[in-house]
Amino acid sequence: MAAIKPVFKANTPASHRLQLRMPPRLAWEAARVGRKLGWPGAIGIACMALAVFALQQAGELGARLQHLTAQLAVAAKQAALPQAATRLDADADSLAAFHAYLPAHDTIPEQLKELLEVAQRTGVTLAKADYKPQEDGNTAFLRYQISLPVKAEYAQLQAFIVEALQAVPTLTLDSVLFKREQIEAGEIDARIQFILLVKKPEARA
Repeated sequence: MAAIKPVFKANTPASHRLQLRMPPRLAWEAARVGRKLGWPGAIGIACMALAVFALQQAGELGARLQHLTAQLAVAAKQAALPQAATRLDADADSLAAFHAYLPAHDTIPEQLKELLEVAQRTGVTLAKADYKPQEDGNTAFLRYQISLPVKAEYAQLQAFIVEALQAVPTLTLDSVLFKREQIEAGEIDARIQFILLVKKPEARA
């Protein structure tokens, strides 16, 4: 696995962690039970109530995660269609045309540099960029998996993905993973995985 580090650093505010606080209604009930059963009983009931409340919050965060992932998938599909699809539409069944369309293997550093520039323009912080080949012996091209740990607000993250797919035509979005506890925060940590298609290296004489 190879790694590159960007030469820039974006200043971003510290992320906000999700905190579970007892709702006023639960606090009032705990106090009322405390007067009747004593504080040991009240504490037990309060813990049970907080557990139920935490499960509700987890369900809401899970739904939010699915919504964000679906939005990113739609945006990525829309961004990827215009450039790659239209050029190959006239000869979509021709493997030779497809292979000719792919960038050369030696241009991988340039493709990664383009991703870093897009991140800088959209305000996304990249700690590093890891990439590794996923060669299929039955094909005439290589698939490179690019893994990017990022930190940004959701709008910046979405803009980065859309612009990256537009800037690098043979790039596709593989997955986006969020840290669950940060979904509702202004700034989130995520891991984006792209797939870059390139030609196989030319044989040296």
